[in-house]
Amino acid sequence: MSQPEELEDLWKSQPLDKSLKGDEMRSVVLKKISAFDRTIRMRNLRETVTAVAVAAFFLYLAWSQRNGIARLGSGIVAAGAVWIVYYLRRFGTGPAEPSPDQPAESFRRALVMKYEHQIRLLRKVKLWYLLPMYVGLITNTAGLLQQEAQTRRLTLLDAIAPLIYTLIFAGVWWLNEVYAVRKLEHTRSQILAGFDDAA
Repeated sequence: MSQPEELEDLWKSQPLDKSLKGDEMRSVVLKKISAFDRTIRMRNLRETVTAVAVAAFFLYLAWSQRNGIARLGSGIVAAGAVWIVYYLRRFGTGPAEPSPDQPAESFRRALVMKYEHQIRLLRKVKLWYLLPMYVGLITNTAGLLQQEAQTRRLTLLDAIAPLIYTLIFAGVWWLNEVYAVRKLEHTRSQILAGFDDAA
């Protein structure tokens, strides 16, 4: 879901000059906040477009499938994708930046809070992002296997698809809740250290 390298590169691309004070510091931090917000907006847009496409595809499947369990599973996946769109629109961006008349310290806190917000968001990926769609896929697969079992004997090969998407979901979980969170925490530490040095 997230792209921590973009966020870390964003911070590193604009190193903090330790001689900056007051308005100059505020201006540098405001640029970093704007770039960070733009990165998050683009990520949210990509995720939203993808979720809408997933919802449309699985709604079509729910409408066209004959097995009730498979239809329910497709409906759950579609609902999970719609939930992702809602969640990103509601919680995907962090707190707003302070008004321009605030001191540079307020802007520093705002930037750190934006990173902390994204860290909290990614730490819950398994609940709001992965779980609803995974439950839907498992339900859909159970319905399809039930349907197949009426005409033939099921084999271990029938477990390949669930195994593949389980591994994909586990990978997405790891990339977000472990890898991306570590990168964001590291970048947040750099921000704090950079500002402490410049203070």
